Parts: sequence; structure tokens; C-alpha cells
Amino acid sequence: MRKGNSLRRFLANIYGFIFFNKLLLLSPVYAVFMQSHGMTDMQLSSLFIILSVGTFMTQIPVTWITNKLGVKNAINLGQVLKAFAFALWLLWPTYAGFAIGMFLWGIQSAFFNVAFEGMLYDELRARRHHDIYTRVLGVRYNVSAVAVALSAFGSLLMFAGYEWITLASLLSVAISMICINRIQLRRRTKNIKSRVRKTNFMKLFRTGTKICIKTPCIFLMLMLTLLVSNICYLDDYLSPIGIEIGLPVVYVGLVQFFALGCSVLGQTFAHRFKAVPDWILYSSICLAGGLYILFSVFYSVSGLWALGAAYALFAAIYILLYSRFQDFLPTGYRSVILSLYSIGDNVVYIITCLLIGLGGTMGSWRFSIFFLGSIIVLIGMWALLFIKNRCAAQYNPNLRVIKTTRPTGDDIV
Repeated sequence: MRKGNSLRRFLANIYGFIFFNKLLLLSPVYAVFMQSHGMTDMQLSSLFIILSVGTFMTQIPVTWITNKLGVKNAINLGQVLKAFAFALWLLWPTYAGFAIGMFLWGIQSAFFNVAFEGMLYDELRARRHHDIYTRVLGVRYNVSAVAVALSAFGSLLMFAGYEWITLASLLSVAISMICINRIQLRRRTKNIKSRVRKTNFMKLFRTGTKICIKTPCIFLMLMLTLLVSNICYLDDYLSPIGIEIGLPVVYVGLVQFFALGCSVLGQTFAHRFKAVPDWILYSSICLAGGLYILFSVFYSVSGLWALGAAYALFAAIYILLYSRFQDFLPTGYRSVILSLYSIGDNVVYIITCLLIGLGGTMGSWRFSIFFLGSIIVLIGMWALLFIKNRCAAQYNPNLRVIKTTRPTGDDIV
């Protein structure tokens, strides 16, 4: 009973952190605020890229800091940087101020990717509940989606002024920090911190890189998860897409709300398919890409069903891929490999933004969607032809262990 209560408290604080971390009322209006202070479309796009650059450029020092300070302190530091970024936009609304703020927000994302992602999996494992990781991942993304959906109503509060919306967002960041500090860690970190102080971190990072490259299942699942999760990403462009397909400006938020609802649907039921054969999972990637292509062909309000179906599929596919990727990571190198994942995540995102921009220069976002859908279909075909079932023999979805020898065999449960 005590173990059940402890797990429930842990998960309640995890979900609370996720909810308030994403409940940012300035999310739907900060781009409008930036443009109202003279930012052009190109400058706005460059600010999104700066956010990603801030994440992957600081990934190595962020990983070192996380191992030095501990995961909770690292997460708190990231939240402070994000709060400072939001305040900076309000106090210094220039391109320089926006750029610095985006870079700081990018650093926070780096802390989140390494500290929080690693903590969630390792703590479930320390509590001997790693078998529910896929389900927890689905609930976590649903909680995040609900927070993002509620944040969309921030535009309705513009009558009160951007200052009050920013203050409300800062309050949400503060509550998220309370949630993370209420977590009682089970994983023993004392010896790990001592070992990190005595270890050459760059050597540790290089070793983690070698593990990634020399362990086919880690490398393949890392690449596949990165490509699928980023090339399907249209969230930042849903509002202009809504305008282009004929929706009035006041209703464009409904496109984002609809997409989030479809994502929640996919995330909710993803765990039921954790044992699905690889060929079905990879075929579904092709199907989701085909739905993007279909939406680009019809490209109208009535064609949103194809976009919604694609979002539901992508949400489920991502959870299944990311869960399998985490299962292959040795605990001692989890933070390092997640750092590599975060770097790749932002590099692929920048490439995706450039592809979307290329399609936009052709006169319509529909070309961007067609490009992304075609690439996703090719990725699914690559997985079917070259990955196949190479990792199936090493992955047991019920026991969630690695059956064959890995670089750190003592980490296998």
C-alpha cells in the first residue's frame, strides 16, 4: 500500500509539473506580440531557429551541470531561465531581447530533455514500475496537450494586456517548480555524483556516442524517433495554415485545438499497442505520411479530417518509438545519450523549418505539407526495408528488458 501511495504521489507531481510547465497563456500571443514590435516573418522564423540552436549548442554543458547538481536542481535552473526569458521579452521588446529570451528558453529545453526525461524513466525503474513507462508517457503527453489547449485561450485575455498574460505565465512556471521539488527521489545519486566529479566528462560523452553508434538498436531507434517526431511537426504553423484554408482569424485557434484533440486520442491508446510488430509500426509511419499528402491535395476545412487522423497516428507512433528507444539505453549513460538525442532533435527541427519555409516561398503552405508527407513516407519505407525486425529479438515489450548483451550489462533488470 505504501508503495502504491508513493507511486501515486510521484506521478501526481510529475503530471503537475508537466501541466504547469506547458500552461503558458502567452503561447498563442507571443509571436503576435513580437510582430507588433516590428518583427518581420523572416525575423520571426529566425527566432524559432535561435530557440533550437540554444538547445543543442548548450547540450553538453547542460548534461555536465545535470550530473553535477542532480536532476531536480537542474530542472529548477532551467525553469528560472525560462521565466527570465519571458520577463525579458516584456521589459526589452526588441529583436535582441527576443533573441536572448529564445536562447534562454532553448537552454531550458535542454535541461528538460536531459534531466526530466532521464529522471522519469530512472525513477520508475527504481520503484520497480518501469513496466508502466509507456502508459505514463501517454498520460504525460495528454496532460501536456490539455495544458497547451487551455493556453490557447490566452489570446482571449489580450484585453487585459500582455503584461498580465506574462505574469500569469510566470506564476505557472513557479507552480511547476513547486511540483518538481515535492518529488522524493528513490534512485541513489550520491555515488553517481561522486563518480562524475572524478570522470572526464568529455570522455564520458565520447563513450556515450560510441555506444550509440556501435549498438545498432540504439542508433536506429534514435534516428527513426528523431526523424518521425520532427518532420511531422506542424504545430508552429497551424494558425497560418488555418487562415490559408479559409478560416477567419478569430477561429484559427480551432485548428490547433482540433490537432491537439487528435493527438490526445493517439496518446491515450498508444500503450495498448506497445507489443505491435515492427512491420505494422513502420507501415503506420507510411500511412501517416500519406495522410499529410492527402491533406495537402484537398487543403480545405473539409480536408482537416486527414490532418487530424495523421496527428492521432503520429502521437501514438512517437510514444511507441520513444518508449522502445528508452528501453535500450543503459542507465549509466542515459543522460549522455539523451543529450545526443536532444542535439539531433533540434538539428532535424531546424531542417524541417527550412523545408516548411521552402514550401511557403512557392506560394502556399500546402507545398510544405506535401514535402513533409512525402519524406515521412520514405522514412517509413526505409524502416520497413532496412530496420525490419533487427531489434525485435532484443526487445520484450512485456518484461521491458534487453535480452542480449549491452555495453553496461549490470544495468539490466
